[in-house]
Amino acid sequence: MSEEVVQWLAEIRTLRQQLAQVQDESRAAQESAAHWRKLYNIEARQRRTETQALQAQIEQLEGALEQLRAGLPLAGEREAAIAAEFATLQAPEALKQKLIAAIQERDRALDALKTEQKNHINTRKNLTAVIGDTMEQLTRVRAAQATNGVALQSSHAEAAALVGEPAKYSAPAPADASASRAHDAIPPTERS
Repeated sequence: MSEEVVQWLAEIRTLRQQLAQVQDESRAAQESAAHWRKLYNIEARQRRTETQALQAQIEQLEGALEQLRAGLPLAGEREAAIAAEFATLQAPEALKQKLIAAIQERDRALDALKTEQKNHINTRKNLTAVIGDTMEQLTRVRAAQATNGVALQSSHAEAAALVGEPAKYSAPAPADASASRAHDAIPPTERS
């Protein structure tokens, strides 16, 4: 009889260790999800900042180009430097070359912006997939915890019945009928 109690207590210890391990894994999965969320937010913030800076630069260049086309004087430090450089250009051909260079730079900036936007979308997809995988893993860990919790409750009830104490947890019904019949086959005097 005491061997059975020792065996049940050993099983209870094993289940407690498994439960602690699953809880540690759950904590690790939650920390991993928080870490990936933080990285995603940092990356998204950087992409937004870079996109805004490039968009502002494009708008500034387009404004300067429109002012040059309209023949209006340029305002601001950058625009003043551009105006001074254009003032030194007397030949229409040199002016035309500068304009072509400015348009090409604008096109390169637009291409860089588009590439950056594509990279941002890819980063977002990758981080979202990683967060989704982490959440699935966390769900599996929680399901395992719930399963181990039911097994632990059942073991506590059976151990309490063996030593004659009232059960603190209600044991779930046996998974199959043979387990129920095996339990019923034990005479009541040997159960306690």
